[in-house]
Amino acid sequence: MTTRAETVRRAERHELTFRGRRRRFLLLRPEPGTATGPAPLVVDLHPSALGPAAQLRGSGLGELTARGYAVAAPQGALPYLGGWAWSLPGVPLAGEDRIRDEAADIDDVAFLGALLDTLGGMLGLDPARRHLAGFSGGARLASHAAVAFGDRLASVACVGGVRRPGGPDDTAPPLLAVHGLRDGTNPYRGAAGPRWDEAVPAAVARWAAAAGCAAEPVRTEPAPGVTEFRHRDAAGREPVRLVTVAPLGHAWPGTSDPLLGGHLSGTGSDAYDASAAVRRFFEEFGGGPAAP
Repeated sequence: MTTRAETVRRAERHELTFRGRRRRFLLLRPEPGTATGPAPLVVDLHPSALGPAAQLRGSGLGELTARGYAVAAPQGALPYLGGWAWSLPGVPLAGEDRIRDEAADIDDVAFLGALLDTLGGMLGLDPARRHLAGFSGGARLASHAAVAFGDRLASVACVGGVRRPGGPDDTAPPLLAVHGLRDGTNPYRGAAGPRWDEAVPAAVARWAAAAGCAAEPVRTEPAPGVTEFRHRDAAGREPVRLVTVAPLGHAWPGTSDPLLGGHLSGTGSDAYDASAAVRRFFEEFGGGPAAP
């Protein structure tokens, strides 16, 4: 069985010139013999202070190439704590009280749109099966992209960083949000200041309203310490979901990766496998077969 590290090592390294900047991304093509037609796409977005290789190792979403997916992992343009960060509209980076001057010239939401165009030209992609996933700052960027061009996305998965920057009339593709109740970086109940003010349930509720879903979610407890809230639409689907993990801090739950999984900081939890849940969600809202 191919390990996640081996999957990352076989990723192609590419560059895209966008608004005068050379932007890097990793690309995993569908494994030979797995694609029977235009391929679905996942764009996996890293958190602040890490990079695309670390995100792929932690999320495990590169494993979707065995099911015919293409998986891309771009790199932020802002150097930050030994890694990279995204430039988010009107939002300073964690630990910084003002927006950096160089961030004014970086539009990462528009960059993601250009990346979709570039990947579409490189690969035979299914335009109805394009998905975004991200952790922390990557999840926040995915939230902004869902408003800017959600009509180009089949679904979005946000771990430890869901926001809802748009209004009730903006696009709202299907959402899976996963968040730890012990998250001290992006607190579940919100915090003071422009970087992270709104509570997670409020952001998800506004996403559900924009998606035309019921305000009151269906609540279940699939595992000890794990609670899931699903908002139903008029068709009986449940396209907007929030999963809370009580023992989880600011980490991607269920991964063995020491960085994304929070095992080095003691903030991780194996109570919920976010990687498996994201894969199933993408298959459910991408027109493909159910993932294991």
